[in-house]
Amino acid sequence: MSKRLAAIADDLSGAAEVAAVLGPDPATVALTLTGALGHVARSASDVVLDCDTRALDPSARRAAFARAALQMRAAGAPVELVKTDSLLRGGVGDVVAGLTDAGARVVVATALPALRRTVVEGQLLVHGGPVADAGLHGLEARVVAGPLAAIGPRARSVPLAVVRADADAVRDAVVRALDAGDVPVLDADSDDDLDRIAFALDQTDCTVVGSGGIAAAVGRLRGARPSDPTAPSMVAPAPLGPAALAGTRQPVLLVVGTASAEASGQLEVLAANGVPVVPVPRDVLLRAVDRREVDDIDHPAITAARSALRDGSVAICVADRHEPIPQLARRLADGLGIVAAAISGRSALVLTGGETARSVLSRLEIATIVPEGAVEPGCIVSRADDGRRVVTRPGSFGTATNLLDAATFLQAVQDDPSAAASRVEAAVDRANRKAVLR
Repeated sequence: MSKRLAAIADDLSGAAEVAAVLGPDPATVALTLTGALGHVARSASDVVLDCDTRALDPSARRAAFARAALQMRAAGAPVELVKTDSLLRGGVGDVVAGLTDAGARVVVATALPALRRTVVEGQLLVHGGPVADAGLHGLEARVVAGPLAAIGPRARSVPLAVVRADADAVRDAVVRALDAGDVPVLDADSDDDLDRIAFALDQTDCTVVGSGGIAAAVGRLRGARPSDPTAPSMVAPAPLGPAALAGTRQPVLLVVGTASAEASGQLEVLAANGVPVVPVPRDVLLRAVDRREVDDIDHPAITAARSALRDGSVAICVADRHEPIPQLARRLADGLGIVAAAISGRSALVLTGGETARSVLSRLEIATIVPEGAVEPGCIVSRADDGRRVVTRPGSFGTATNLLDAATFLQAVQDDPSAAASRVEAAVDRANRKAVLR
């Protein structure tokens, strides 16, 4: 791999996950293409761009990835890695098409063995069975059987026997497929398989599209420290209990924009440990989106959340989350972002779901985050460009205590003494960006 690696992700939690595992030095996550290009111009370190394409229609998604790949290459940072969903949500075929439009030689490796999501003969298996039987898609109506189906007629399967042969066999199979105008789809049933793929494709001109599994394999190849909860710098402390979490330590605002069963259970654990959980009515959130501000600032839910945050930690979520309306999901995430920005002050943040995370950070005018480690694999602790710490994580993710562990960690960790300087620098950067936009 090159000294500086450029990567793209289709949502913010995925971008943070990739940045946390890429290498021994911190990678910067940029929320905009302009921010990523600016980072490339002034730094030799890795950069991961959040393309925020999950909610786009297929043609817009394809165009977004083509544009990003072309502009990153023109800036001297060709995209080597693209993070997509391990369950193949978010139009993986559109992503591949956009990268191909930009002239990339695309290789696909979507397995995530750490969560027992494997690819065998081009089919996605979850715990050894077809993905359609796993019940993991929630509000997603369409379940894609595997990367072969996601990519379509141009996909060519590279089976486990080839992956496990040797690096030359993998490279030969990939080159033959690419030279024929096809998209090679590589099987993987273990992290060892992904390590073989990363090694075989190292120093090639390919763009690898896949899950956090292949990103971690690339990181291991580059000498990354493991990003896991046993790492000394990021180990979550033992739970502090209701009294400590409700005390006057670092305030933590948790924003949960997902309707997943996992998140609902995690909110129940929070409440049982003394952290108030405040559901915000849908009409309040939708009015906030329409008017671009919280107009009902005296609403009982807003008042309760602000008051609880002054005392310690609070979680906000969408009211009636057990009866989700899929077509409103993006707007409700935007509304949560507006509410969170209005009440957050200088609190640390725990943000669940890529769209929700982006909405909150954008409203706070945070343009970049730099991962520092993980509370759990995939639950990433980052430093935002205004100095605060932010935890990002996918919506359907984590153990029952995941949100509680994240809040406990953020309350216990001491603030960086350079945070004030970081905030000043970030304020100057934001002022400069606004001046350029004018």
